[in-house]
Amino acid sequence: MTIRPTGPDPKKPLRMGVLGCGFMGKCHTNAYKKIPYIYPAANVLPRLSLLCDKDERKVQAEAVRYGFERYTTDWTELVADPEVDVVDNCGPDPVHPEPCIAALANGKHVICEKPMAIRVADARRMRDAARASSAKAMCTFNYRFMPAVRLAKDLVASGRIGVVYQMRVNYLQMAGHDPSLSPNQAWYSAWPHSGGLQGIGSHAIDQCRFLVGEIKSVSALVRTFNKDRAIASAGDPDAFSDEGTAAVLEFENGAIGVMESSVVATGRKNYLSWEINGSKGSLRWDLEHPNSLHACVVTGENSLFGFSEVNVTESFHPYSGAWWPSGHNLGWEHGHIIEKFHFLDAVANQKELSPFQATFEDGYRVAVIIDAMRRSSLTGQRVELRY
Repeated sequence: MTIRPTGPDPKKPLRMGVLGCGFMGKCHTNAYKKIPYIYPAANVLPRLSLLCDKDERKVQAEAVRYGFERYTTDWTELVADPEVDVVDNCGPDPVHPEPCIAALANGKHVICEKPMAIRVADARRMRDAARASSAKAMCTFNYRFMPAVRLAKDLVASGRIGVVYQMRVNYLQMAGHDPSLSPNQAWYSAWPHSGGLQGIGSHAIDQCRFLVGEIKSVSALVRTFNKDRAIASAGDPDAFSDEGTAAVLEFENGAIGVMESSVVATGRKNYLSWEINGSKGSLRWDLEHPNSLHACVVTGENSLFGFSEVNVTESFHPYSGAWWPSGHNLGWEHGHIIEKFHFLDAVANQKELSPFQATFEDGYRVAVIIDAMRRSSLTGQRVELRY
């Protein structure tokens, strides 16, 4: 047999421009590299066109390591480059608004890491820019695309657990539990000083909205226990790098919720968890066991009444079919890959965004809720939300 070249990939290329080459830039790039061979039937081929970071030595090295064709230190060049179709903003939180707004004005499709903006006014401008543009825009709330979370969404929406009464959600980390750490040694208080509520609490809030519904009012306490870390945010001088939040939520559908975020939860590395209780059943899930959805559904047989563990890896489970055989687990990175695929598939093939995608409207509403939690903590009063 004669050895032959494989030939070019017939999929439609989408030229990616990524802002930021740190943790999330690496994560998103990993997704773009895996999409073509995990989703071979889709007409989409992400091409790593341009990487941007203000540190020239770093961005040059990372562009080679990641496989980008070019690099720049100026985000204005990134958002205007005719060789870029999609701008993916993985930069620090204060650098989210202006590049995203400029990219949308230039007709680029936009992906923005959460939190979309620290100031509500900036989030509103981003939301309005997305509304005014013909391009597509997504805020990265990747946990929506974990198969077990999506299955829970479907079960709640179908009425399988009845009327939803309550939700409890936690996002806990231990990054700053040691009081001897300087502010620069804890990610949430280091520049840009965004805080734990923005960094991980935003995910918890999005899970509440995604699974149960819109939030009507909040009552919250927001604290920094190590006072030297209570630094004014670079994105909003009225905000600060908080370490713990406890909030009571009122949903528009009548359900109530309790939300906690903490970056001083000793022993917890990256623990997102929730439980939803309804009139016909309950669901619970956590990120440390991402493939397991624990479900209790009333069936009329009470002798075995309680939670059952469902391993969400079957081909008929949401999002799982594209991956591995039954029982072969997915992990943290896969939520990002699945999310980015659905966005790029919509861009490449002129589809509407998935109804499960987090839009810039979602990012804006999370910003409104975070701001309300801060105000509630300052005033000691419950805050009604106005979107």
